[in-house]
Amino acid sequence: MFFLSACSHTSKVTDQNTAGLEQSPEYINIEKNAKIPLPFISFDRDEEYRQILTADYNGKKNSLLCIVKLNTTGLNLTGLTLSSLPLFNLKYEKGKLVGSYYVPKSMLPPVNQVLFDIMLAFDQKNRLSEEITKEYIIHRDDNAVTLSKLDGKELYNIEYAQYDTGSLPVKIVNHEFNYSINLQYIH
Repeated sequence: MFFLSACSHTSKVTDQNTAGLEQSPEYINIEKNAKIPLPFISFDRDEEYRQILTADYNGKKNSLLCIVKLNTTGLNLTGLTLSSLPLFNLKYEKGKLVGSYYVPKSMLPPVNQVLFDIMLAFDQKNRLSEEITKEYIIHRDDNAVTLSKLDGKELYNIEYAQYDTGSLPVKIVNHEFNYSINLQYIH
């Protein structure tokens, strides 16, 4: 039903209803056969973006309304259907991930991967370069971001467009898992 559900990934997100039990570190599949710890970055100022995300995974397109809040303690992501029914809310603040789900998690994209996509796309100061393992490199300029292995194999490409508020991501392409996400901003 929703995009990215076919990426091989397991999530250990803490549900708010589990009395705050500590969980082991979160991971993402950066490649099909390689996991890395989910990195954490915070942002310099509070920003909020309302977006329609349209994901294309193996020729199937699905859309989702998202509210992304970036702040000095981390980020908050709320996912809704296009008719504004709540699907999930994720808070990744101070390196701790907490999630609330309004549909079965199996119907949702892998949340750790979604958080990584957002951090990679909105990390204007390239802080993720310091947080990921040294066998990967992030190249960033005003119009694009590329995440590659040191051997040159490209894993991600992100395109940007100029808006009133500055340069914002408009397309995320993950070559390893064969998906792309187009971002349309709602004012």
